[in-house]
Amino acid sequence: WVGSGLGVGLDWGLVFHLAAAQLTPIHRAGYCAFYGSCGRNPELNNSLVSAEVPCLSNSPARNASAAMLPLLRSVCPELVRDDGGATPVCCSPSQLLALQLSVALSGTVLSRCPSCARNFANLHCNNICSPDQSLFVNVTRVADGGAAAGLPVLEYQSFYRQSYADAAFESCIGVRLPASGGFALDTMCGIYGARLCTAQRWLDFQGDTGNGLAPLRIRFQLLPDDAEPGAGIEPLSGSPWPCQGSPDAEQQPCSCQDCAASCSPISAPPGPAPPFLLGSADGALVLCVLLFAFFALVFLTSITCGGSDAATSAPIAVAKKPGCAARVSAGSHRAVARLFARWGAAVASHPVPVLAAAAAVTVGLAAGLHRLQLTTDPVELWSAPDSRARTEKEFFDRHFGPFMRTCQVIVTARQPGPPVPYRSEVLGSKNFSSVLNAEVLRALLELQEELAEMSAWVEEDGRAVRLEDVCYAPLNPGNASSADCCVNSVTQYFQNNRTRLEMRAEQSGGGSSGTADWRDHVMYCVNSPLSFMDITALEMSCMAAYGGPVFPYIAFGGYPGSEYTEAAALILTYSLNNFPAGDARRRWVLSWEQRFLQAVRSFQSAHSHNLSVSFMAERSLEDELSRTTAQDLPVFATSYLLVFLYIALALGEYSAWGSLWVESKLTLALGGIAVVLGAVLAAMGALALLGLPSSLVILEVVPFLVLAVGADNIFIFVQEFQQSERAVGETREQHIGRVLGQVAPSMMLCSLSEVICFCLGSLSSMPAVRTFALTAAVSIAFDFLLQMSAFVALLALDARRQEVRGGGTHGWGCPWGAHGVPKGLWVPQVLLFLALAFCGLYLMLQLEVGLDQELSMPTDSYMLQYFADMARYLQVGLPTFFVTTAGFDFSSTAGTNAVCSSAGCDNDSLTQTIQYATLFPNVSFLAIPATSWLDDFLDWLSPTARCCRVHSAANGSGGFCAST
Repeated sequence: WVGSGLGVGLDWGLVFHLAAAQLTPIHRAGYCAFYGSCGRNPELNNSLVSAEVPCLSNSPARNASAAMLPLLRSVCPELVRDDGGATPVCCSPSQLLALQLSVALSGTVLSRCPSCARNFANLHCNNICSPDQSLFVNVTRVADGGAAAGLPVLEYQSFYRQSYADAAFESCIGVRLPASGGFALDTMCGIYGARLCTAQRWLDFQGDTGNGLAPLRIRFQLLPDDAEPGAGIEPLSGSPWPCQGSPDAEQQPCSCQDCAASCSPISAPPGPAPPFLLGSADGALVLCVLLFAFFALVFLTSITCGGSDAATSAPIAVAKKPGCAARVSAGSHRAVARLFARWGAAVASHPVPVLAAAAAVTVGLAAGLHRLQLTTDPVELWSAPDSRARTEKEFFDRHFGPFMRTCQVIVTARQPGPPVPYRSEVLGSKNFSSVLNAEVLRALLELQEELAEMSAWVEEDGRAVRLEDVCYAPLNPGNASSADCCVNSVTQYFQNNRTRLEMRAEQSGGGSSGTADWRDHVMYCVNSPLSFMDITALEMSCMAAYGGPVFPYIAFGGYPGSEYTEAAALILTYSLNNFPAGDARRRWVLSWEQRFLQAVRSFQSAHSHNLSVSFMAERSLEDELSRTTAQDLPVFATSYLLVFLYIALALGEYSAWGSLWVESKLTLALGGIAVVLGAVLAAMGALALLGLPSSLVILEVVPFLVLAVGADNIFIFVQEFQQSERAVGETREQHIGRVLGQVAPSMMLCSLSEVICFCLGSLSSMPAVRTFALTAAVSIAFDFLLQMSAFVALLALDARRQEVRGGGTHGWGCPWGAHGVPKGLWVPQVLLFLALAFCGLYLMLQLEVGLDQELSMPTDSYMLQYFADMARYLQVGLPTFFVTTAGFDFSSTAGTNAVCSSAGCDNDSLTQTIQYATLFPNVSFLAIPATSWLDDFLDWLSPTARCCRVHSAANGSGGFCAST
């Protein structure tokens, strides 16, 4: 190679420069500027393809041979004469074969749009094979090829009309690359990507040897239509095919997804309804205020017109003869009261057997807890089994397997500083954020190396699990190594290789020289993530170690616009395989995720002085929900203890310190708490025996709910017993029965109404709500039954104890007595009720439908910081799938065209309709068009592709060429 003293192929010497007029002295129609092959370019050491360069040749064009014409007609049909005469060309058969390879490579990304692919191929066909090549080509640099060979061309100028280049560029500007969700120009415009690409930048990248594909340097000169370069040069011009047109009768125009001009006019869907306003005020608030004012005015007017005493005293009902319904109600109430009175007397007469029977039934039902199934999966909790989303997800999981699991780390600077400016010799100036520096990248690389090497022990299987056992490895799923795992991070631009991260190279450009380092490479890769070699002196690939691209919107977060180097966060994402619940490998991935969380916590602690690290694993949500329940146990116990003390103290009647233990109700309070707990346990056990799963919400909420209801009934019953004087000749048991007959009907109606309300709540399709409502309904029913049996027995035993030890029953005065609401207070209370009712109505209208994950997390959960960082920094949303169900005929032309989005597909196909939706992201929430396997399959079948169905290379002749 040049500069090393080694010769490969031809014995080339030093590269030398000659004047342009000497290298291409003839600019005339029918003449070539170069012809044939002169071996490899001596200046390229790291080309991705064979870098064969042509030989300098200022000679007339040669007629294509009969053997060459079919290939020329296939690659460059515009150069073949239609009249059947001889076809002169400026390329040899070997050059045409190399051109075919080059066109095939571009076809892999442009073949979706035949017009664009043909225009792009014509650019190179004219440069290499046009018989009038010398008119628009001017060789500017060659290498010394020795006496026996021609001069290898290393650089030449190609003159185009600006209008011609712009028209060819416009035909390709909208061509999509479905595999990446972006545009084809993202791979064909270097650091500019599709967003900043122009015709000049597009052509410059094609002629830049730094891209790893160009065999020699081509400097494209685009001239306005009224400009002439002189010296006999005539810029290439013509009429490229528009993307909405077809190059020939056998091909179709580009699809709407790849060519906006092919799209039918579509009307924008209606956006979200505007907020309800009355003038500039909140309409709902104004209406609620007006409704309150109206009802308050009606109420005040009615009491004012009703007399002067109406405002200061409650209205007096006029006695009248009760109707039939009232008589039936009163009769049924008396019958129920007598029934409860007899029941209460019977229970008070035999308290111990009743307690034993109640305890036996309660314990028997509670024994069903051993079959309790605790649901912690949020999908199982909050998604109805027959809902559309749930059934479609199950369909997807059944046919394609559960979607990947995600482990993610978000790294930000603890104290962000100002951006640091950096000037690249070839890429210009950029600002780098305080978190995007070499020290942080090394730390992130150390974490990834640790995660790649660590293992997790699975006790049930007796084996250690490593990353490659559970990771998603798209290009090597059968025999993956840690390098094959799909890991997305900024360090993947260096293939997670420390040596490449530290690499430096002398870089010159723009008349100055300097050093290229990791910053140059990052600047290039964020704009061209699909590049296999950057254009800097580093000549490194941007592709990740697993073989896929790392898109900057996945590896960076919190950046302004598209300035990825100013990102406030670096994001590390691991994609792991997911497995059904019954698969043993599910334990593997759960164990590895547990070790992942431990490793990241250590990383967080080690770098807490300068980095803020938030993280999550797929199991984190369930883990935190379980941890919440365990942490709430002390709160649960303390709450019950406080209620126990309150009941014990509030129910007692104290006359002296000496009789404190006699007059207190410790036993009764303890019994009341036991009744509540027994009811909850019995209800959960009974439902578990019936196969109904439970949840952490039930464990945390239902005991407190039943405790509130149970404590209320305890106070009603016990205080009524204490205030009621025993009648003459009435036994203790009869006294308890009479009191129970007085309060039990209202207690029964209250409990029955609560049970009915919760049973209605169980009609909800949401599993968590349904199981909660059912458990609450059964618990309240059991609580009432136990209060009517066990608690009545406990009260009888407590009354017997108090009488034996010298206590008695004393009436407690009710502060409000039997007079109801104090005189003069009922009017303000009604107005306050109206105000609160309409305030509640307004606030109810402000509620947002949905369930935020943050609300389910404890306040000290590490997930809260992750959720906050995710909302603040991540620029991508959830993946969305569109799945065709069984019965769709992909084998028919109509079926294929109804789904695909490339040339020839229906304009209203499934994929095209999704593309229409991306034009209105405020309504559809779709950011990019869908990636269809069918489009990829059709691209794979393209006859212009180098690798198509069977290998054509000698080492694999006839062998099947897999789509992967």
